[in-house]
Amino acid sequence: MQRNREGFHFCGAVIGVCMFKKGSFMVNIEDRGIFFRLKKGFMLVLVLLGAALAVSGCGDRKSVSEDDGKLSVICTLFPQYDFARYVGGEYGDVTMLLSPGQEAHMFDPTPADMEAIASCDVFIYTGDSMEGWAAQIVESLDDSVYVLDLSQYVTLREEEEHDHEDEHSHHDHGGYDPHYWLDMTNAQAMVQAIGDTFSMLDEVHSQEYAQRTGEYVKELARLDEAFMETVSDSPRQDIVFGGRFAYSYFIHRYGLEYETVYHTCSAEADPSVSDMIRVIDYIHEHGNSCIFYEELASGNVARTIAQDTGIQTAVFTTGHNVTKDEFDQGITFIDLMERNLELLKNVLAQ
Repeated sequence: MQRNREGFHFCGAVIGVCMFKKGSFMVNIEDRGIFFRLKKGFMLVLVLLGAALAVSGCGDRKSVSEDDGKLSVICTLFPQYDFARYVGGEYGDVTMLLSPGQEAHMFDPTPADMEAIASCDVFIYTGDSMEGWAAQIVESLDDSVYVLDLSQYVTLREEEEHDHEDEHSHHDHGGYDPHYWLDMTNAQAMVQAIGDTFSMLDEVHSQEYAQRTGEYVKELARLDEAFMETVSDSPRQDIVFGGRFAYSYFIHRYGLEYETVYHTCSAEADPSVSDMIRVIDYIHEHGNSCIFYEELASGNVARTIAQDTGIQTAVFTTGHNVTKDEFDQGITFIDLMERNLELLKNVLAQ
C-alpha cells in the first residue's frame, strides 16, 4: 500500500510541534509556513483530527514511492550510498544523508533530515556503533519505513587496546569498530543485503536488482583478491598512519603490520609527544617511505612527522565520505579502493 503523503506530513507536523504556553498552545505547520494559535478548548478536536489523519495517511509498508515508482532510499555514509545507487539503478531514488565534504563523526541529523527519513521507503545505516543518533530515530519510525542496519550482516571487531596507548586515547564507538566496509568481504555482504532488501520491497524489478548486486559483488571480490596479492607479493608488509585510525578491518583482512599515531577516530585529542616520537622512531628503524592520513583532514600531524623523517605523505581513504567535486563527478567506492590499492602497491614496493 502507498502512503498518502499529504496526510502524513500534515498529521506529523500537527502532532510533532504542539507547544503549550500560558493557557493556550501554538501549532507550527512547517510544510505550509503558517502558524495557528488555538485555545485549550480545541485541543481535543486537534488530537482527534491528527489521529484520523494518521490512520488515513499512514498505511502498511509500501513497495515503491508513489511519486515516480522508484524506491526512495536514504543512506547515512558514502559506502552504502554508492552500493544502493548502483544496485537500485533506474529504479532507486537514493540520497546520502551526509553532505559531501562533511566529516562523518561530527554529523548530527537536522529536523529536515529526520523528516526525510520518516518519509522514505528504506533507511540504510552503518549501525549503532557508528551512528549513535540513529537508534532514537529508528525507534520512532512506523512500518512504512524499512530499516536496514548493515552491521547485522557482518562480524564486528572490538576496537583494539595498545600497550603504548596513553590516557588521551579513548574508544568513541562503544567498544566496536564500525569501519567494517574496508574489508572487501564485508563490503560484499553489505551490497548483498541491500540487493536482497530492494528485491523484497520491489518484486517487480527483483531480477534487475539481483543482476546489479552480482555485478558489484564481483568487483569487490576482484578488489579483495588484488589487495591480498599485493600484500603477499610485496617485499614489505607494513604501513604507517599519521591520522585518525579507522583501518582495523583493512589491516587484519590483508595481513598488514602497522604503526599509528592515533588509535581511534576520536577528533577530541591531539597526539602526545610520546606518540609522535614512537612513530618517528618506527619510521627510522623500518625505513618507511610514506605516512598515510585520512580523507577530508588537514594532515598536519602526518606532515610534521614526514618533515622530521624525510618521507612522503598520502591520503589513504577510509571511504566515509568524498569531496563535493568527487561526488559531483560520480566517483564510486570502487574508485576509492582502486586508489588505495595503487598507493599500497607503491608504498609496499619501497
